[in-house]
Amino acid sequence: MQSSGTEVKIEAQQAVPWVTMLVIFGMVIVYYMMEPSRMDLLNLYGNVQAASSWMERNAVSAVKVAEFFRDHPVSQFATLLQGPALQFLVCYFPVASLACFTGWQLGLNAWFIWLFGSTVEQKLGPGRYILLVLASMYVPYSLISYIAVRNADTTFFFGALYLITSFIFAGMVFPEEKKINVWFKRSRGEIFQRAPTRDPAAKFKVNKNLFTIVFFLYQIGMFFYCQKIVSGFKSFDFAGLIASAVIGYGLVIYLVWSATGSLKDGPIKLMCIRKYNSILRLDVGHDVAVRGTSMALGLPEDRVRQWVTQQKGKMSVS
Repeated sequence: MQSSGTEVKIEAQQAVPWVTMLVIFGMVIVYYMMEPSRMDLLNLYGNVQAASSWMERNAVSAVKVAEFFRDHPVSQFATLLQGPALQFLVCYFPVASLACFTGWQLGLNAWFIWLFGSTVEQKLGPGRYILLVLASMYVPYSLISYIAVRNADTTFFFGALYLITSFIFAGMVFPEEKKINVWFKRSRGEIFQRAPTRDPAAKFKVNKNLFTIVFFLYQIGMFFYCQKIVSGFKSFDFAGLIASAVIGYGLVIYLVWSATGSLKDGPIKLMCIRKYNSILRLDVGHDVAVRGTSMALGLPEDRVRQWVTQQKGKMSVS
């Protein structure tokens, strides 16, 4: 992202993406709640009768949403804080977002969540990432419910399509850096050309553009699967898809702007934060990093300390 010629690059935090792991674990728990007698991951159709009965109680439907707000009107806010009503508000959309009909759907959804979600979490940090996850669970299904109530649609909606779509569009805010081959510059003036040093992690990287296409093809297949095998259930809705795309891209753009907006307008401040982070990575401690940054850039220590303190808790930049 650029502004006035000042580039701010968000670094991936070298930490375990535990929130993404918790989301996947929650998906496994929800699947176990649906079929506690057996975790059959290879059955193509799953236990359709048992799963359909469970989905009718836990998937999003216009009937249940309408009945809820009929019995618990928003004007009577106290009723929304009662046990059953609060449980409905807190758990209804997240459970529907994590629900899977079969074991193979569980495996594919978990893999896509890890593929697209873990990278976004390492860029945003766990706190902002939790906000993205919650918004991706509640906003698309709230919009779908509103439209279904108005149209008297009796379809049951479920699945992680909107959650994963939010992760995909959030990842677009952090494009991968394109590396230019500079072998000619390195070998200029040398008798022997040295082989370029390869990134050890390069062989573990995947083409996310390709797997984005694979994901949406898989969702189209899920749409026809629901029509043929489990009619009355739906995992694909254009309104929810658009809402999740807007949430993923728009919310992350705002979060990045709130964390780096002041750096874009202050090249010296950005230079200071970059130098501080690079020194801090040497494991020298906060005070030594502040002193080193001050000496390297010729800035007062108090100013360096002030800028660093303002940036604490925000995204790591370089």
